[in-house]
Amino acid sequence: MEGLRQCRFFSPGTLAQFAGIKRALTFSVEATVIVVFLIKHPRPQGRAKLIKLALACGPSFMAMIFSSGCNLSKSRYAMKDPVYAQKYAEGAQKGELLQKAKQANDARHVAGMSGWTIGGATAYRPKSDNTLGGFEVGVERYPTSYFSQRIGVVGYASQEEGYLGVDTGIRLQTPTRLAPFVGAGGLIGASRGISTAPDGVDNDEDDQIDEPGVESSNIDHFFLAVYPEVGGHFWLTERLRASVYSRYMFTNLSREHDDWMIGGQFTFFPARPSFK
Repeated sequence: MEGLRQCRFFSPGTLAQFAGIKRALTFSVEATVIVVFLIKHPRPQGRAKLIKLALACGPSFMAMIFSSGCNLSKSRYAMKDPVYAQKYAEGAQKGELLQKAKQANDARHVAGMSGWTIGGATAYRPKSDNTLGGFEVGVERYPTSYFSQRIGVVGYASQEEGYLGVDTGIRLQTPTRLAPFVGAGGLIGASRGISTAPDGVDNDEDDQIDEPGVESSNIDHFFLAVYPEVGGHFWLTERLRASVYSRYMFTNLSREHDDWMIGGQFTFFPARPSFK
């Protein structure tokens, strides 16, 4: 960062964005550690350590929020967006509480925006008592301020199984800064299981086939899942949105493969051209 400060080609605003990206990457790495821990320790005995890991991520999470320009006490929170700035160029006066509340919660400027999403989730399968942890990376688009479409790549795994697939869905939400939503989606993918059953393959490459206790890992199913979901968004800035959600996945395999999923996302929307 010191080298960037000395370079005359970077403005102070650009340097601040670099600092925010650095903190976001730090938080993403720490969040990935939590997901990996979930995969390795899906049972209750590891949850005390998981809580400690989550607390360790707290400082990086807060630094990322505030370095991105988030100010929860600022009623005109999205003035860097040209649509919002044009609407609220003249802010509410000190005593106009209703107008201040309106400009602090208005998120209609998101219509037409598209952004990149990164997130993670935990899935629990009640019928098989199995817990999976995973990630998602994708894109989301707002055709209108209250409706969004998304698509991405997801991957989930536990000690016993895992899957990789393409997830897509729609969401209906209020056009507000804090926005509850309902949605629906679908996932198509392939699952991989771990088994000690004979498979006629030298899995540990020691010139012995079907040894007792040697595990094999193979793609065992191609599957389709559909789900309803509920959740909420909060716009940290005009370009950065945090989300939480809960889903119930119905698969075409069996009820043992259905799962409850709870997850979170960050979505970054590139800046739009100014009207000036």
